[in-house]
Amino acid sequence: MKNALTFLVLGAALSACGGGSDGVTEAPIKPPVVVTPPVVPADSVTVASEAVAKEAGLNVIAGASADESVYDVAADIGDTWRITFDSVKKTYAIRVLSTQFGLSDRSGTFSATTTGNFTTYTATDFSVTVDTRTRLLSGNIKLGGMVSTVSGSGYAVGDVAKLAGSYIFLGAMRNASNGADRFNPKGSLKIAADGAAQLCNGGVFNAQGVCFAVSPQLEAENASLTLVKDAKNGLLVARQGGLDFGIVHVHAGDRGLALFIDRYSRNQENVMRVGTIVAAKQQKIGTEINGSYACAASGISANIVVAGSTATLTNNATGKTHAETITVNKLGLGAQAVDFDGIAVFKDPADVPADYSMFMPVSSSMAVEFSTDRSYMGMCLKK
Repeated sequence: MKNALTFLVLGAALSACGGGSDGVTEAPIKPPVVVTPPVVPADSVTVASEAVAKEAGLNVIAGASADESVYDVAADIGDTWRITFDSVKKTYAIRVLSTQFGLSDRSGTFSATTTGNFTTYTATDFSVTVDTRTRLLSGNIKLGGMVSTVSGSGYAVGDVAKLAGSYIFLGAMRNASNGADRFNPKGSLKIAADGAAQLCNGGVFNAQGVCFAVSPQLEAENASLTLVKDAKNGLLVARQGGLDFGIVHVHAGDRGLALFIDRYSRNQENVMRVGTIVAAKQQKIGTEINGSYACAASGISANIVVAGSTATLTNNATGKTHAETITVNKLGLGAQAVDFDGIAVFKDPADVPADYSMFMPVSSSMAVEFSTDRSYMGMCLKK
């Protein structure tokens, strides 16, 4: 009504000045309607992950076209593969960048389903899930008769110096030939700006930078490494002396950088040892680990629900469920437990004292879990 009155007054004023002498009244011009789109709040995990990637100077691994997304992964059999998805052609390609088993490249078609922030790619003997917020990939692949759990990132390292910092790690290794002599390294990793790194297995670094055991039951073992970019393929390689220790893939999690290490080397008896080490920036665990996780390793599928001081585990094959107690920021159990930020210990009261699980969050969407009674490491995606 206000606009109508305004135009009437304007028309009367024009008539009085002679402007309306022809008796024709012009239709009022309506102002354009401005529609303000709703403000969509930024996803906090995406924002944090992108900030971590930017600070660390990480670069998105480029594909041949804008339709392709590319991920470098550590396969727990001791290999490094590059996986490419073409979203238009619906094809995938696995390029073997490093192998201890003479494996060859593979390609095919895939189907994909997206639930929330996760896209799962499925093909024959192939199922991996990508967190679109952090470019994290995890899953299981059969290649050349070898079944492997894979984990990795859509990022490549630009500047080794920006990886400097303190990390904690969990790992699992075994003989490449027969899977025997299983070993689970765990402890602290320190990287300097010049790429020099110290891996303290079974311990932590004190104020003087010396690796010492965190428990009388553990023997601290220090390894000096050097992180260098391979000029041929651009991969980040960890070397111990003049020998390869493994290939390092860097993940930009919202909790900070994480490292997926394709671990391979020969021991003093010239036996090839293979496995995976996962390292995460060390920080305390809080209630952020609460939630439901889908976990898989070595053919075992399970669901873990974390709620406060209790973890409820369900074996997806048998349907059996049991509860375990949780102790956070500790390594070990009972009187033998020591402070160790970044690790949660799951304990089934019905098991013997030596049996328990270590649970280490890598980002808001992923954690790794190692069970002492099964000697393997699983990857857990948060639902």
